[in-house]
Amino acid sequence: MVSGPRVLVALLLVLVCAGSARAQAEFDRRATAVAQILAGIRIPPGDPALDRLLRSDAFAEHQKWMVARWTQARRQITAIEDWRAQHLSVPNAQSRTLLYPFSGPDFLNAHALFPDHRRYVFFSLERPGALPDVAALTPAQFGKLLADVRNAFRDIFERNYFITDYMGKQLTTPWIQGTVPIMATMMALLNLQIARIEPVDLYPELTRAYAAPEARRPKKPLRGVRMTFGSAETGPVHELLYFSLDASDVALEFYPEFLGWVGQHRPASALLKSASYLLHDNQFEKTRTMLLTSADVIVQDDTGIPYRFFTQPPWRVRLYGRYHRPIRGLRYGYQADLQAAYRAKAGELADLPFPFGYHWKGQQSGLLVATR
Repeated sequence: MVSGPRVLVALLLVLVCAGSARAQAEFDRRATAVAQILAGIRIPPGDPALDRLLRSDAFAEHQKWMVARWTQARRQITAIEDWRAQHLSVPNAQSRTLLYPFSGPDFLNAHALFPDHRRYVFFSLERPGALPDVAALTPAQFGKLLADVRNAFRDIFERNYFITDYMGKQLTTPWIQGTVPIMATMMALLNLQIARIEPVDLYPELTRAYAAPEARRPKKPLRGVRMTFGSAETGPVHELLYFSLDASDVALEFYPEFLGWVGQHRPASALLKSASYLLHDNQFEKTRTMLLTSADVIVQDDTGIPYRFFTQPPWRVRLYGRYHRPIRGLRYGYQADLQAAYRAKAGELADLPFPFGYHWKGQQSGLLVATR
């Protein structure tokens, strides 16, 4: 006869296994497999349509490239995670939303800094697009797709940011359409699985109105997507909402309720990096006001909200790393007050152990954490 404790252990094992099986069943196997293939990860055999692609020379070349580059980038992500554990404690993270304007498809940094946030809200110019149907591709087309993936990842792997001018071409090829393939690939690299990818239309009545032939319409129509994801252990407990639109004050007249919708997701944290100093003048005043009103934790480099907005209550600021004058072409973003704040702490601030922003070479990056 089995004793009581052993019965309890056996029951617990059954429950754990059952929970894991349910979590696996909740994921979309094909979407997850496609993301893994784009990440250079060899999936288990069993799907003939995908197995033939994994036997190709194109995949072998792609896998070699991704493994080498991801090994380097993974060290940077690990450094961010270690820094976060020491310097960025966000209370009740599981109930919070991360707001990430001008994000592009940068899921890597969002997850590294805010891995426990339940919801991520991204918005930027690039269209969301969709995962490619790799099973329908010829070997030659598959090779072109993988080459496009490598091209899209070069800058984020090397510099830890995307270059907006380049993304216009990188994310509009015949094989890579939009940010979704890149974000899904990043999820695969982080050992996350995808449950659903579905379009989101916040304002269907406006979508119909702007589709009319005689309508005055925005140059960048609002397009959205929801990606539900998680780990094999937890199941799909996170969602990423990505929206493509022009977030300037003038363009937002076409979608006057959008920023109110974004800002209602509280409690919220915010991330701003490599943002071209867009929030430094009044062209994006509405977005800046929304962030200052809705977020109570803001992590950014010098390209985000100007430092002067954080030098008065209710904000408390901590500086990290180094401050440098903006790179060529963005000199208008120079902040004498931020430089003075760094100089006042000269000798106290350690180098930031990962690239963050435009000064990415060596250990020359800086960031600030503002808390309400």
